Amino acid sequence: MKKLSAILLPVTAAIIFWGFRHIKFDENQPINPVLGDKSFISKFGYAPDASTSDDLRIKSHLEYAENLLRQKDVSHMDKMEQLKRLHLLELLHEYRTAGVFPRNYGYADQRKPCFIDKDGRICAVGYLVEQTAGRSAAEQINSRHQYQEVFEMHDDDLDEWIAISGLTKEECAMIQPTYGPEPVYTHNYISTGNGIASALFGGVNLSLNTINGIQIGKGTNSKAVPVVGLITGAGQIIYGVIAIPEEQEDWQGTYTNESLKTLCFVNIGLGTSTMILSAWNLIANINPKSRTTSWNIYGYPARDKNPGLAFSLTHRF
Repeated sequence: MKKLSAILLPVTAAIIFWGFRHIKFDENQPINPVLGDKSFISKFGYAPDASTSDDLRIKSHLEYAENLLRQKDVSHMDKMEQLKRLHLLELLHEYRTAGVFPRNYGYADQRKPCFIDKDGRICAVGYLVEQTAGRSAAEQINSRHQYQEVFEMHDDDLDEWIAISGLTKEECAMIQPTYGPEPVYTHNYISTGNGIASALFGGVNLSLNTINGIQIGKGTNSKAVPVVGLITGAGQIIYGVIAIPEEQEDWQGTYTNESLKTLCFVNIGLGTSTMILSAWNLIANINPKSRTTSWNIYGYPARDKNPGLAFSLTHRF
């Protein structure tokens, strides 16, 4: 029994930790490899999640990057470089306010930059290239590096453009957003990690509830199953409480992830039922010999050689 408990405790804790980790971070990769999600957190006071509008994240990031670049000291540049830089920042502002951004059609499981998408929509850095060097130059870069980050683009044409643009390569990388596979606008979702963790807990505890019920009815003198049930039941309750989503607010108003909230209450309810049945099993079977009633279900061979099923009820007087 001690060995079993020693194994189950860390396993239960691992499920809770793994599932909780995915509640917060599943499908939420940064909008930018240099700045991360500083833009969104600075504007709204909390980190974006899988339900946050992709366009909102992109606009917030480009606004943040533009302001950051405008505030940078460029007194070391000559007048022509400063004018080119200012012109690009005006173009970036124009691009951001237009609000037409590309989509990531190539990667279904991660955020990626996209220079020009299949519908012809161009990214922020691509737009700057297009407006100063021509659409053809942007399309040539796209043909070689469509889904790459600026730092990954070892491209002579791009490097030559950056060298005379008034921006550095790092600054271009700061501007370049990443894009989700497609916009997510719903606030009701269950992450993969949360779903798997809940399914693991649910499967184990439903099985233990069934076994506990049988043992209570039969008067089995076994402590292993109820002790395991107390551990996993408590684990599912803790997991459900930890995962309950808080009310949040964004540009659309106040919202709560109702799907996740419902799943959390299911976890709490199932964990509670497992603990109750397990405790009942332990108490009811402390002295099974004193029980006066027991039942059993068993199979027997019938006359036609087909298996039969019988139910027995025994009462001691």
